[in-house]
Amino acid sequence: CSALLGVVPVVRLLKLLRRFQNFQLLLRAFKLAFEALPVLLFIWAILGLAAAAGLYMCEPRDNVATLGVSIWLSVVSMTTLGYGDFYPVSVPGRLIVCVLVLFSGLYMAIPLGIIGSAFSEVWNDRFRILLTERTRKRLQQAGYQARDIPFLFHIFDSNRDNSLDVEEFKTMVEFMQVGFRGRRVVELFDLFDGDGSGAIDDREFVKALFPESYHELYGAILKQSGQVCPCGNIFMEDSQFCRRCGSKRPVAALSEGAGSDVD
Repeated sequence: CSALLGVVPVVRLLKLLRRFQNFQLLLRAFKLAFEALPVLLFIWAILGLAAAAGLYMCEPRDNVATLGVSIWLSVVSMTTLGYGDFYPVSVPGRLIVCVLVLFSGLYMAIPLGIIGSAFSEVWNDRFRILLTERTRKRLQQAGYQARDIPFLFHIFDSNRDNSLDVEEFKTMVEFMQVGFRGRRVVELFDLFDGDGSGAIDDREFVKALFPESYHELYGAILKQSGQVCPCGNIFMEDSQFCRRCGSKRPVAALSEGAGSDVD
């Protein structure tokens, strides 16, 4: 019963995290920083174990009885907590702890700086991240997937220029019934129109909202059109053979490229 009383408030607080959209920014910042943290933590562990070994050799056994105690003393010193339950009594042990505290304090600034820099980068880009996440969830709730986007863009491309202007995009979003209207639709359009051309195509839309499915979706389209070799290499515009495996380019792709040159 006591365990239940301690766990239930924590679970209820965790459920509230769904209401805080900015929590996604914190998670994204940790994901960016996590790429560099394993190496830094590994070096930090080596530093602590080396100091623990030195303390175990230098301290008398009535003070540091086991290697586990010396590791605990080393960790407490590196984090500058200083509980006071264990402390060095010999001169070499005190010297080791002094050096350990100095170097670990300087070293801890590196991962903290990386995390702070990652969070600052994510916070400056918070509008795009939050709007992208909200749009992706709305599309998934409405039943749309990445493979539906090229078809929808083709339907609402009234002037057949392979892109949508803001009015065509508004019409498509209203038809999809994802809950965006007026100013939100314009903000969404400006988000995808990164080059400021006044138009977006289905590739820009899919790459921003479904990056995991982008290469799978358009890679399949390129393979069907003969632009990709069976080995996975992409044919150059004027190339008749694959530069990786030497396979001949399909005739359909060659005729398509020639037709585009004539046009």
